[in-house]
Amino acid sequence: MGSGKTGLTSLALLLLFAVIAYSPARAQETQSTPEAPQDDSSRQLHYADESTPQNNFVFDLNEQTAYDDNAYSDNAHRVGSSIIQGGAHFGLQVDHERSEMSFDYQPEGLFYVNIPGYNQANQNLSFNARFDVARHFQLRFQDTGFYYTGISSPALNSYASPQLSLSPSLNQTTLFPLARIFSDEGRVEATYQASRRSQFDFYGTAGNRNFSGVANTDENLFNTQTYRGGMDYTYRISATSTIGISALHQNLRFGPSMDEIESPELTYAWQGKSGASFSFYGGPDDVRLNDLLYFPGVAGSAPAYVGVRNHGSKWLAGGGASLGWRSTRTSVVLTGQRAVSDGGGFLTAVMNNAGGFDLRQSMSRHWDFLLSGVVAYSTSLSPLFGNAAIEDQTGSAKFERQISSRLVAQVGYTAGRQRETGAIPFLVDMNRNYVSLGFFYRLGQVPLGRH
Repeated sequence: MGSGKTGLTSLALLLLFAVIAYSPARAQETQSTPEAPQDDSSRQLHYADESTPQNNFVFDLNEQTAYDDNAYSDNAHRVGSSIIQGGAHFGLQVDHERSEMSFDYQPEGLFYVNIPGYNQANQNLSFNARFDVARHFQLRFQDTGFYYTGISSPALNSYASPQLSLSPSLNQTTLFPLARIFSDEGRVEATYQASRRSQFDFYGTAGNRNFSGVANTDENLFNTQTYRGGMDYTYRISATSTIGISALHQNLRFGPSMDEIESPELTYAWQGKSGASFSFYGGPDDVRLNDLLYFPGVAGSAPAYVGVRNHGSKWLAGGGASLGWRSTRTSVVLTGQRAVSDGGGFLTAVMNNAGGFDLRQSMSRHWDFLLSGVVAYSTSLSPLFGNAAIEDQTGSAKFERQISSRLVAQVGYTAGRQRETGAIPFLVDMNRNYVSLGFFYRLGQVPLGRH
């Protein structure tokens, strides 16, 4: 009986939100984007890089009711729960003749009906800026960060959907049951246009991932710091194609452990006039390991933990590719990579083999379909873990209904699976199914200067 009342309450809240959101949307359409024309063929698909209109400040709200059959993301403590989620999106994008800046902030709160005390308040933040310092010289600054528990993340619609990055950075393919995570990664890039055909890019990044909220965090999960620096040279061989060379240095730190990687690579990119695109990079990886792990000592003896250090080096092959096609009504992206990265908190350096896909399709005047997924296999490079590996598969399917120019409804299903093998001290096995019904409402849009 209690579950039935909870379901009715959640449905009532959804309907109330829809009514409240829909009424002002119809009354204030002078500030919003016009409705799509009646002709279905002119209905354009929304893209993630269009989440905030140019020279505008936007304020979006979202509300979602969901059921998670493994709320802890942990098969050993499997508990299902209904979830009521509420969030917002503050977006700012300002473009000038020689500069542009964007800022996005997404807070959210989750109320777990069946798990008292497990309620969450999560945060996501991103910043991007570009400055044309001189005629052929440009600076870019980027920073992204989040703070959340487990594998929860802000509710997303077709305006903002993450894709698997081709460049090696903080490992985003592993899932963290029961842990509270703070992660941040920043990038500074300088671009010099040497000629009409050639360009140099110099960049540096710094990232960190810290865990809390789990017993014996220092023993079981590795806080991670990454430092990367590199240079790319690209040469345009035709109107649609470029080739290049790059050099990347990575420094991965896990407390007293530090691994270094040198990666010289060849690159190629092609951008067709029909919306198709292809890119590729590949080369050898020189990996130098310097890991220190602590293992439990003999019961009742001192010290309680014994440190074991491993030094080693190896050469590996790395690379990645991306294939995509984009039109007014369809977007398809396929990515694959083999790159040395951190072990996502469970291991030190790993070889991460991952592939991802993202499909968007405008089905009619009001309906969009979104399908995405990632498959990854991370293998430890340190013999101290005994060839340990983590296998991950995640996927989601969503239908979106454009109710008005300001209001979008979405129904979705997400599935996740993770398995571990070898000497991983922290239990990571899990299966998860997540079904949701939500609404996204653009509350306000304030023009900033010229458009």
